[in-house]
Amino acid sequence: MRGATLRLAVAGDTGGGAETVAKGIARVHAEQPLDAIVLTGDNFYPCGIGSEHDSRWSLVLPLTRIGPPVFPVLGNHDSCGGSDPDAQIRATGVVPHWQFPARQYRVRSAVAELLFLDTTPYVEGEANDVAGAIASAFDSPGGGAPWRIAVGHHPLLSSGYHGYFPRSEVHRMRALIPAVRKARLDAYFCGHDHHLELIRGRMLLLVSGAGSEPIPPVKLRATTVYPTEISRERIGFAVVEIDAHRMRVRFYDADGRAKSEWIDRKKR
Repeated sequence: MRGATLRLAVAGDTGGGAETVAKGIARVHAEQPLDAIVLTGDNFYPCGIGSEHDSRWSLVLPLTRIGPPVFPVLGNHDSCGGSDPDAQIRATGVVPHWQFPARQYRVRSAVAELLFLDTTPYVEGEANDVAGAIASAFDSPGGGAPWRIAVGHHPLLSSGYHGYFPRSEVHRMRALIPAVRKARLDAYFCGHDHHLELIRGRMLLLVSGAGSEPIPPVKLRATTVYPTEISRERIGFAVVEIDAHRMRVRFYDADGRAKSEWIDRKKR
């Protein structure tokens, strides 16, 4: 990812079958090429896969066949039942365009550094130092790419159910906010809640979890800039464009048609 402008499709909770949302992403990519596809977790429903050769890889192949590299994180459904979450990591180099080098990893471009986090063990109270990963990834006060972005499955804030419940998970994710602020993150991308949303504050909070089983938000937050009202949620995704001075977000439906105008954020 070396261009002066970075274009990302961000989709999440696609595990019920990614074919529908993949058609929309492919249409956007055909009109103006994407540099990468970011998956915000729950890549497989109802539970994850057993190996890198599992037949259920067919669920995500529509996304990997679009062409740009696919950078995922794990969600709670990727880790349930008898699944082997690390099989998704071992599939790097086996499944074309699937780039998943570790449970937590970094991707750098000229304009942005992205940190991919494994939030499921963290919210479940298991040993997983998400705050430490954020601190170590962005420990330089200057230099590097202009924009700092983290990607995880669970939301820091959301207007969906998981922005409010279960209380224990909400508390643990909110506990990351001091580390996020200290690291001067510009944006956090997540899924888990099955809707599309952009919250504006010290950083942008992008919820993109409407990849297969969309559910409307329950109560919009005061700082939510998209959507402006609660209505029926449909399958969709976000596109994020980043250059040295500006990040902008636009939401799309499953046919690749824009649902919003571009929402801009200038570099502070």
